[in-house]
Amino acid sequence: MDNNDFLEDNIQQDSSDLSGTQEMDSISERSSVSDSDGGIMPRERFTDLNSTDDNEKTRMMDSVVPDTDFQYSEEEAPAAAVVKRRRKKKKKKKKQLNHTRTFGQIFLGSLLSVLAVSAGTFLAFKLITALKDFTGMAKESREYEIVITDDMNVAQIADVLHDNGIIEMPTLFKMYINLSDKDKGFLNGEFIVKSNMSYDIIVDTLKTVKTYTETVMVMIPEGSTAQDIGRILEENYVCRAEDFELYYKSKLDKFEFEEQIPDSDDRFYYLEGYLFPDTYQFYVIDDLKENPEFDTMEYAKNAANKMYANFESKITRGIEYRMQEVGLTLDETIILASLIQKEGTNAENFAMISSVFHNRLNNRGEFPCLQSDTTYTYIDNCIKPTIPDSAGDAFDDMIFEYDTYQSEGLPVGAICSPGLEAIQAALYPADTNYYYFLASEDGAFYYAETNDEHEQNIIDAELRASENDE
Repeated sequence: MDNNDFLEDNIQQDSSDLSGTQEMDSISERSSVSDSDGGIMPRERFTDLNSTDDNEKTRMMDSVVPDTDFQYSEEEAPAAAVVKRRRKKKKKKKKQLNHTRTFGQIFLGSLLSVLAVSAGTFLAFKLITALKDFTGMAKESREYEIVITDDMNVAQIADVLHDNGIIEMPTLFKMYINLSDKDKGFLNGEFIVKSNMSYDIIVDTLKTVKTYTETVMVMIPEGSTAQDIGRILEENYVCRAEDFELYYKSKLDKFEFEEQIPDSDDRFYYLEGYLFPDTYQFYVIDDLKENPEFDTMEYAKNAANKMYANFESKITRGIEYRMQEVGLTLDETIILASLIQKEGTNAENFAMISSVFHNRLNNRGEFPCLQSDTTYTYIDNCIKPTIPDSAGDAFDDMIFEYDTYQSEGLPVGAICSPGLEAIQAALYPADTNYYYFLASEDGAFYYAETNDEHEQNIIDAELRASENDE
């Protein structure tokens, strides 16, 4: 018996025991596979090829291929081989996906970098432009004349500046004004501004009264009314009379003497009498020469403030003490002094006239009214011309309070601006018993203690006048 017959007999003998053994089945199925000698591969050779101690041998075993005619069923396909093929496929797909992601990330990063650089360049340009506009530095110097009117708001002013090439960023200019609370105080008129001015200087320029170089000496005569003073200022191109009126018509709440002026609806001009008569130096408003409607409110305000400040400086402590001694308030002193100023001509007759008024004020039972014709003049020349035709009798009470032939005591307000001599005379009257006085046309004064004496003085004054006419 040869070896093959012996192996076949043994396989048949033990088939019932080895039928479930995969290894033996595999050996049986591979019976046709021979080694290099053409026979069955010995167990020692098989073991040697699959040994883990020698990689080369293992590779040789792997190179042993099955019979080409043999096919595995789906159930019998080696699991390891399937798994190995799937792993290779997944690995290849993952590698391709990583390449795609890498390219996308590079592109996105490049795009973001370009955008960042572009945005940074744009913002940097805008920032530089804003800084130049805000500070006025590194800008071409150009001078423009712009006009600001009453009805213009901050946005419109910014647009005018932008349209004239003064600023480049009107929105930034508006933000600056609003955030710095500088939206009030812009003046009306024409202003010279430059393109290299900072925002702060531009705003200050538009809030500053235009400075003129030419000046004029203006004399305000004693006894002038507030309306007279306004006309004098306008004639000398200091300000418009209409603008000046705004600063004596009502209280300004700026000077201490205003606190001593009582409130009264019947007072025509609150600050009449406080515009101290003197010689002042003012700037000549050239624009007023060319444009009679030129806004001069700020210049009028400066002129009025200068006169009020001068008045306040004249009211010394000595005058205040004397007012207390004779029982007069500051306002009563000025009202009385305004009557004396209008009635008299010099310090001597000021004191005499003052004595007549004081005697009447101290004897109101017999002489309730001062009866000064000068108050008629003020009513006719100052008050009545301002009363509108539609007012009806709305000003009757005011007229009554100024009429010293109807109202008792002093009128409700001063009728002119008295000088220092008249103020002194109101506080230091002559010591007399006179209750009447009059002046002839040629300036002679007559005084009387009784009405009969006064009537005779009237006759004498008329005779004096007729004699002078001859």
